[in-house]
Amino acid sequence: MTLNSFNWIPLQSIKESLRTGAIRLEQWQPHKLANGHRLLVSGLLLSLGLSALICTLTILHYASPVQQKSQTVTVEVPNGVTSRAISRQLSRAGLIRSSTLFNYWVQWQGISHRLKAGTYQFNRSMSLQQIIDQLQSGQVVLRQLAIPEGWTVNQIADLWEQTSFGSAESFLQVAGEVRWQRTYNLPGSALEGYLFPETYRLADGSSAETAIKTMLNHFQDQWTPRMGLAATQIGLSQREAIILASIIEKEAQIDSEREIISSVFHNRLRKGWKLDADPTVLYGLGNPPRSLTRVDLRTDTPYNTYLHKGLPPGPICNPGQASIMAALRPAKTPYFYFVASGGGGHYFSETLDQHQRMVRRYQKSRRSQQIAKTPDSDDY
Repeated sequence: MTLNSFNWIPLQSIKESLRTGAIRLEQWQPHKLANGHRLLVSGLLLSLGLSALICTLTILHYASPVQQKSQTVTVEVPNGVTSRAISRQLSRAGLIRSSTLFNYWVQWQGISHRLKAGTYQFNRSMSLQQIIDQLQSGQVVLRQLAIPEGWTVNQIADLWEQTSFGSAESFLQVAGEVRWQRTYNLPGSALEGYLFPETYRLADGSSAETAIKTMLNHFQDQWTPRMGLAATQIGLSQREAIILASIIEKEAQIDSEREIISSVFHNRLRKGWKLDADPTVLYGLGNPPRSLTRVDLRTDTPYNTYLHKGLPPGPICNPGQASIMAALRPAKTPYFYFVASGGGGHYFSETLDQHQRMVRRYQKSRRSQQIAKTPDSDDY
């Protein structure tokens, strides 16, 4: 190494010092300058390390939960919004410390376009990454839609509106589309009978299409090959079994009677008799909120089983699993008639004479109950 290698030291000054003897050449030690260079580099590296540490600690701070205490916050993320808009929404809700870091974070991970819309429940004790993961997975709030056995499509539509999922009109409009029959190979022109009664958990904001698809899929899951075989063995198609199950669902109020009621209808069908089922008449009239009248029984609709033999043209409600199984596995009885006994049960009879006696007994019991409920004049 020469002196000229250290070009940051004025060369003329070095030469002058050598000429005057202020320094001697053998006293010149370049390694001391090298040590200074090492100190400079070490200082720079230390500075960079401290900067990186401070930067990391800052990121960790802004990515950490805004608080340790658990506190749930509901956020509605609309369809079509950008990640930047979502970050501002989360910041206003007090769920993240920095909307800027949120944006950089999702862009760095390449998932800014994968954040899903919906209603979310976040917790202020969640970290930034946990919130992003939930948005990416679409883990939205689930709400219950509880459909009882025996409800009609119209009742389900009303429930859809009452639970604020959407309007009843929009539900019925989607339910009436012919594509369902093609997609699910359903006979008939309506979904009555195939919207399986169950308590469903749907994402808040779910469409009627999503709900109907979920119900139809559940029906297909419930109707097993073994059930199809059972229907074939008693001479019924799937649709006929569902029609019969829907009538049983409306007639039976006590579980233990389902198979007996089923046996009555099977016995009448084998004889070629009319079913004389009140619920079918009501369905044909649009399910008016009143008891049947003699005029109703004489009103001709395709569903009036007092006037038409055999099964009605379609299900009159959406039956549950118990009624479907009762339709497929009726009890072996000699009964051809039944009438209400009060308290949800029925009197079953083999002959018309027995049935008429049971009808008179029921009517007498009802009159007695009405008299007992009538207050005496002294009560006023």
